[in-house]
Amino acid sequence: MTTPTDPVLLRWETLTKTKFDQLDRSDCVVMVTCSPLEVHGPHLPFGADALEGEGLSRRMLSFLPDRHRRKTFLQLPFIYAATDTVPHPGSLYFQPSTTQAVLRDLGRTLAAQGFRDVLVSNFHGSPRHFLAIEQACAAVSRERGIRMVCLFSILITRLTGGSAELYETLGQLQGVNRNDLVGDTHGGLVETSQLLALHPEWVERDYAALPRQTVDTWLAARGEPAAALEAGKPASLLAMIKVFTSTLRFFRAETYSGAPGAASAELGERILDTLAEKAAEAVTEILDGTLPPAQWHSPLWKQRFWFINPLMVRVFNRLLGVTRGIA
Repeated sequence: MTTPTDPVLLRWETLTKTKFDQLDRSDCVVMVTCSPLEVHGPHLPFGADALEGEGLSRRMLSFLPDRHRRKTFLQLPFIYAATDTVPHPGSLYFQPSTTQAVLRDLGRTLAAQGFRDVLVSNFHGSPRHFLAIEQACAAVSRERGIRMVCLFSILITRLTGGSAELYETLGQLQGVNRNDLVGDTHGGLVETSQLLALHPEWVERDYAALPRQTVDTWLAARGEPAAALEAGKPASLLAMIKVFTSTLRFFRAETYSGAPGAASAELGERILDTLAEKAAEAVTEILDGTLPPAQWHSPLWKQRFWFINPLMVRVFNRLLGVTRGIA
């Protein structure tokens, strides 16, 4: 009986030229997380999305079949060029075109150096952000003949059908109240639990005292109807605009949506394992060549013009009152 091979994970910034030149680049997988630095409630670190993206991609390696665990995985430092961040001081905002430009340059550089597989992780649910990642990955893959993939987009296709909420996937986990997952989209139960598992030293100790609040409960308290999306189905453009508008109003007043008080490190471990196993399934298909590029996308890919075309970005920014800076 053979034992599984432990994956080799190297941090790019720690490599020397001597070690780099010893790598078989065609048999390496480069991993990079592209997620924002932004406010996540009063209790989570600004880098929550990036830390979760990196934690998930590392956890995913242990679920790969042995034939792929034998590869060398290179972890690049995370990229924080991201759009639609929570509009509070501490959040850093970039245009979708910036995200695309950074990732296109990165992908082209890696391809020129002989790397064939690049996995881009993310844990930021803004469509304008993950569609920008998808667009860059698709452009590099097409131009340079490599596999550069936005793993987040594949996961939301398989797990949520396009929604940012994970109650269908995580609602059956031990220790989860399914109702706590409804509206849990930012700094709530899911993210707080994952950060307690990954980096408890960076979570404020009073997180358990934070009440559950969501966009819908905030609107209801003001006598306004919820602008909800139907779970598991791509939304119409009009519905997306209504949701974006309500969400932006909410986050101008609040800094988290969900139930952080119900979080625990134990639940965070179960969440990470569940998502990592699903990610490993997708990565296995990519590395085996059985998942065609047409299936590397989110449900919103066909509507990307409305989200990341520079003209439409300006129109949406004006419509939603989004500004480049955050006072």
